[in-house]
Amino acid sequence: MTARRSLRPCLVAWGAWLALLAGAVPARAQLGCDPLPPPAGPILEVGPEAAGDLAGIVTGAASGTTVLLDDGTYDLGCGDAGCRLAFATPGVTLRSASGNRDAVVLDGAYATNELVSIYASNVVVADLTLRRAYDHPVHVSGGPGAPIQGILLHNLRVVDPGQQAIKVNPDGDGYVDYSTVECCSIELSDVGRTYIRDSCYTGGIDVHQARGWLVRRNRVQGFWCEDGLSEHGIHFWKGSRDTVVEENLILDCARGIGFGLGSTGEARQYPDDPYPGVGYKGHIDGVIRNNFVAAADGGLQASPDGFDTGIGLEQAYGADLLHNSVASTLPPRSSSIEWRFPNSVIELDNNLATAALLARDGASATAAGNLEEVPLPWMEDVAVGDLHLTEAAAAAVNGGVPLVPGACDTDFDGEPRDAEPDVGGDELSPPEIFSDGFESGDTGAWSAVVP
Repeated sequence: MTARRSLRPCLVAWGAWLALLAGAVPARAQLGCDPLPPPAGPILEVGPEAAGDLAGIVTGAASGTTVLLDDGTYDLGCGDAGCRLAFATPGVTLRSASGNRDAVVLDGAYATNELVSIYASNVVVADLTLRRAYDHPVHVSGGPGAPIQGILLHNLRVVDPGQQAIKVNPDGDGYVDYSTVECCSIELSDVGRTYIRDSCYTGGIDVHQARGWLVRRNRVQGFWCEDGLSEHGIHFWKGSRDTVVEENLILDCARGIGFGLGSTGEARQYPDDPYPGVGYKGHIDGVIRNNFVAAADGGLQASPDGFDTGIGLEQAYGADLLHNSVASTLPPRSSSIEWRFPNSVIELDNNLATAALLARDGASATAAGNLEEVPLPWMEDVAVGDLHLTEAAAAAVNGGVPLVPGACDTDFDGEPRDAEPDVGGDELSPPEIFSDGFESGDTGAWSAVVP
């Protein structure tokens, strides 16, 4: 295939010249989400001075009510269930009045086990910071005979959890289905890492036995430990199904994205099982596409378990891995992308990786258009998770295979892919408009330059 050039090198060269005048050029911003519409229905506005009453306000809110929080820090560190915000009524919303997630902070001070507990459908939590829960800043669970759905976690900062940042699991058959986590920043800092317990029992988004979740445009960073192997930045397992994980940035996590875990275990059983007779399935169907997974942190690399894998599938039957980019400054302990155990039967197309793509323990894949063990200079800046293609990545440009319409029509930035897709999460654009190559930055190609 003929490599298609782009305007990006010209723009980067111009940006580099401007950087001499105005400082370093910032990394490209991650694609965001549209803000939520203004609240409709009853509104309860609360300020930080009423933090002690907030749990009761949330519990007493009727369906359709929005609880609006004024800017400030809300002390939820009372150390008992009285400070936990429990949503047991469907259709209640908690969000900031300003829409600025950094300006409204719910702080558990590692005393309250959960800051937000959700037991009802159609609950929305948005535009807030939740930090320092002893266990989970956000925990979502149905009850026996009472499955829930329609949860929206939007534009949150979830910082320094004691265990998993966002935890989702059923209670009996009270499954949690068809919900969304979008445009959140989920972070474990160096200070927060010292509070992790039980051999690194932590992770970003950890979901059990759930169906139809959408996880998109989130940034998950820093989930690793000095002692023990962290769970993934984003993890769906125990028979989860039809999950879509797209356009996320996973940076400096011991394990990036996972479907399934282990060869056997407890898994949800579906009456309409699409693969009867297969046996244990850690995850069923679903797609992982257009994600950037990067590992460069020296502490992570030097830790006992290091960077394990970027994307890992274990007994994941029917999963599609499309157009992901995985890069690490040192080789992972296992692989960039791997699929394990006989019931991992997957589609693997157009993924770009700096280390191996690895089948393990009898797993199988239909694979096309992938590139593995590529050099780091093919990507803009692995250290900050910027895995956009560079001019050096000529073999990746137009190097992918066409996919069926609807499978992966846009890239990490929401830009459309063309008929000859580029490998990895980034599609270089716009198309070529120069043919003499002077946009590469080599001024020697300019006729006006005097030797």
